[in-house]
Amino acid sequence: MKSAIVTGATGFIGTHLCSELLKNNIKVTGLARKDSGKIKRLQDVNLVWCGMDDYDSFEGEKADTFYHLAWEGATGIGRDDEELQVKNITRTMKALKAAKRSGCRRFVALGTVYENLVPQILMESRHRKPDFYLLSKQSSHHICTKLAEKLGIEFVWATIFQPIGRYIKKEQVMTYAIASLLSGEPPEFGPAMEPYDITAVEDIAYGLRLLGECRLTRKEYYIGSDSPMLMKEYLKRARKVLGVDTELKIGARADDGLRFSYDWYDISPIKKDTGYSIHVGFEQAVVNVAEWVKSGGLI
Repeated sequence: MKSAIVTGATGFIGTHLCSELLKNNIKVTGLARKDSGKIKRLQDVNLVWCGMDDYDSFEGEKADTFYHLAWEGATGIGRDDEELQVKNITRTMKALKAAKRSGCRRFVALGTVYENLVPQILMESRHRKPDFYLLSKQSSHHICTKLAEKLGIEFVWATIFQPIGRYIKKEQVMTYAIASLLSGEPPEFGPAMEPYDITAVEDIAYGLRLLGECRLTRKEYYIGSDSPMLMKEYLKRARKVLGVDTELKIGARADDGLRFSYDWYDISPIKKDTGYSIHVGFEQAVVNVAEWVKSGGLI
C-alpha cells in the first residue's frame, strides 16, 4: 500500500491511523469538514474538505486503500437519534462508491463489537439509548458487504471495542474512570463483571494499517489487545497505574443487563493473516490518557 484515503481523519482513531500510515511512508489523503476544530492534529496529511454528506461529489486522488472511520453519533446522545443513524448507513454506502471512483482496491470500514448485542436488544421490550447505533452499524455492515460485491471492490469490516489513548472522547467509560481517579472523585460503576477488551488506540491504528495492506483471507477481522479481562480488573489496574488510592465504587450503579463474551475478542484471524501483535498495551495507554486529561485535552 502506497496511498490511502481516510474519512474521519481528525477523529480519535482517525488521527492515530493517519500518523501510523505516515510513519510507514504511506501517502494519506484525509477527508474532513471545513469547520472541524481538530485540523491541527494532522501533520503532513493531504486534507480535502469533504464532509460526510459530500461523498457523492468526492473526486480525490487515486489511492490503494480507502478507510471509512467517520460515523456521526458513535458516542453521546447521537446514538439515540434514529434518523441520524440511518443517515450514517447511506453515508457509508456513498463512501464505498467514492472509494470505487478513486480506484481503491480495498475498502476498510470500522465496525464495533457492540454489534454482537443486537440479538439481545431485539429480544427485549424496553428501549436502550444505544439501540439505533448498534442496529445501524450492523445494517451498514451487511448492506455494504453486498454493495462491495456489486461494485467489484474488496471489502473489510474491522471491529474494535473500547479504544483508549490520547484524544479519547470524554464520554467514554475509561475517560470517566481515569479523570475521576485523578481528581479524587470516586467513579461509580455497575457490577463490572462483564469481559471487556480495552485496547490502546495506537495498536488499533496498527491493525487497521495491516488490514489495508496485507493479503487477507476474510472479510471481517477483530482488532484487540489479546488479553481481555473483567471490567473490574481493568479499573483496578488503571488505578494501580495511576498510583492513586481513590475509591472505585463498583456496584454503585444498577446492572444494565447486557452480556458480553470472551469469544467476541478473538484476534487469531488478524494475527494469522497479518502478523498483528500488541505494541503499546493497556498500561501505557492509561498513562497516555492521564497525560491527555492533565493537559486539559478534555475541555
